[in-house]
Amino acid sequence: MSRPSKPMQVRPVDDLHEEPEEVVRLTTGNEDAFKKTESPLVLGSAADHKGPATRVKLSLREDIETCSIEPDIETLIESTTTDPAALENDWGDQVKNAKPIAWGWFAILALAMTAAAVWSLYKIEQSEKQNLRIEQAAESIVSHEEENEIEAAGLIDRMDALLRSFHNASSIEAMLPLVRDPERVRPLMENHYGRNPVPLMRLRSIRSLNPLTIGLSTKFWVASVTQSDDIAKNILIEIDDDGKPLIDWETYVCYQPMPWDDYATQRPTGVSLDFRVVARPDSFFSHEFSSASQWLCLQLNAPGSMEFLYGYASAESEVAAQIANLIHQNGDNETSMILRLLIPENLQSKRGVIVEKLVSTQWLFTEPPAAEP
Repeated sequence: MSRPSKPMQVRPVDDLHEEPEEVVRLTTGNEDAFKKTESPLVLGSAADHKGPATRVKLSLREDIETCSIEPDIETLIESTTTDPAALENDWGDQVKNAKPIAWGWFAILALAMTAAAVWSLYKIEQSEKQNLRIEQAAESIVSHEEENEIEAAGLIDRMDALLRSFHNASSIEAMLPLVRDPERVRPLMENHYGRNPVPLMRLRSIRSLNPLTIGLSTKFWVASVTQSDDIAKNILIEIDDDGKPLIDWETYVCYQPMPWDDYATQRPTGVSLDFRVVARPDSFFSHEFSSASQWLCLQLNAPGSMEFLYGYASAESEVAAQIANLIHQNGDNETSMILRLLIPENLQSKRGVIVEKLVSTQWLFTEPPAAEP
């Protein structure tokens, strides 16, 4: 701590009887402020001084080196003393009082970052696998489509050859290998061609070949052809389990057990026959069938014929319900079906027939009919 500076004063010595005293100026401790060679200033009595009075020349305050920072008044009046030995005791207090580093959070953060990295790698791997599966599926679809195209092209060629061979056939034996269910159809062909010789119908062109969905079956195609007499005809073709196309001969000729006109006019009694007919609801109730509450009445026609008959099914029977439902599904319009008809003996109605069974809901048997006992 620097000593407080006091103003320097010159006191004249008026008392001549006092012995002069030597006065020595004390320095501030900085030897650089005054030259060491400077001799002490001796002030004599006023009587010894000759000449004009002079002011003692003092060094300027700026020329004297003091503390770089002057202490304030609070510091100067502090009476607190510091024990140098105690200073070392406080050196580690800041370290001791510092809060410990939370290493657990660093561990959790590291685990989270590791988990995120692992999850990212996993997702990248899964994405690559998914892309690979998509590529494989796409390749499989393309390959499958190519196979289908090749197979369809081969099927078209086989159906083309089938149609040409069928139109060139001139006998039952030549036709049988080309038609569906040949064993069941053979007697039908013999019956039909026994009444009508095998026609020589040449194929002029195949206009189109289109797949046909009938009910739940997707194994049928329809071929639109033009024959030698410029007749346009639709021919149904079935593709069997081996991929072999076969013509549905029964719909090709619209097979009937006997000509419809002959059946309507000759009216054979006591025999049940299956006819391909077009049926629609009617209300002609007469003779044995005069009660509308007991009978369902249908007007029946056959393709290529002007003759019609009235078919009657018992109103409470299952066959009546089946037929009524089938016609209703067709908008109550004319509906194609195969019906088993019977003309009882001694029947008074001239155009009435009994409907015994709904054999098929369409003219095509999607599956061969079961053999009946």
